[in-house]
Amino acid sequence: MKEKQLSDSKELYSEASRYFVEVDVQQNQIDSERYERSKQREEAYNDLWMNNSVNINEIVDRFAPHAKAKRHGVKYEFEGERYIVKADMPSGYLRVFDKETHSYVNLDGNPSINLDSTHFKILKREEM
Repeated sequence: MKEKQLSDSKELYSEASRYFVEVDVQQNQIDSERYERSKQREEAYNDLWMNNSVNINEIVDRFAPHAKAKRHGVKYEFEGERYIVKADMPSGYLRVFDKETHSYVNLDGNPSINLDSTHFKILKREEM
């Protein structure tokens, strides 16, 4: 009997995003409004985020290994001991939240209020 492989973070995130867009947004007014706000953020900032593209698997492995993944509003979150990787489902970007400092961090784990260094575009599977 063949053992089933565990899904990686990218697969979990992509499945949740697809369901959110194809089902939840269509059936729920609150999710529809969240989707629209997220797409507005993407339109305004996508060029900036594209300069900071990341492999979601590497980010989750670095900041939240063995994380429990769950949906939270428009975000799909991977919560580890210290960090939460918060991936936006409609717009394809993520941020890393430090639960100890209560702030978002850049890729070296240092807190930052600079939006340029705390928002990262999630690479598509074929780009990883």
